[in-house]
Amino acid sequence: MPDHTPFMHTLRWAFALLCIAVAALIGSQWGAYRERSKVQEQLTEYQQQLASINDTHQAELIELRTQRDVADASNAALQESLKEMQAQSLEQKSQKRLYDRIEGTDIGTGLNIDTIIKVNNSDGETAELHITIVQARGRDRVKGQMGVALLGEKNDGNWREVIVDVNSDEAPRFDLRFFQTLVVPVPENDILIDIVEIDVVPDGKRHKPFSYEMDWASIQED
Repeated sequence: MPDHTPFMHTLRWAFALLCIAVAALIGSQWGAYRERSKVQEQLTEYQQQLASINDTHQAELIELRTQRDVADASNAALQESLKEMQAQSLEQKSQKRLYDRIEGTDIGTGLNIDTIIKVNNSDGETAELHITIVQARGRDRVKGQMGVALLGEKNDGNWREVIVDVNSDEAPRFDLRFFQTLVVPVPENDILIDIVEIDVVPDGKRHKPFSYEMDWASIQED
């Protein structure tokens, strides 16, 4: 009977080597798996940290934007309040000046032009004249009408255009005791205006008609 001892011995060594190789391969794969898992955990943790930082920054950005919007709103409200205060101050000064002009003892009794204001359209061109007539130191009602003309230069010569004739049916009428503002539309033109000329004709004989002139450049704009 043949002796199989050497063959079995070789087979055992081969099997042992195979087991060692398989164990080494398994160990290597397990180590690689653990390393990948560790890297993945670190990556996940890093991503979570980035997300947390981003959320914090977004919250801070929203807070800063809110503070900016509140500051802008407060600044706008402050600017609006300042404008209102300035407008009220100017209005009070204007009313005081008008009252002094009406009641003042340093001027004579009668009608006069208090203010002329240019009101511009969206293109910056004068569209209307707001003309305020006052009766100084008077109590009786006064009626009448007003005419307006513009004087300037055209084609290197003197030019005069009557916007509304004081004697026409279209002339704006006033009916006042102390003061009244009349609105006169200004037609479009490309003429260099130098002077606005106003004629006032009261009804009756108690007040005399008069004319008033003012440099166009001196007229206040609204």
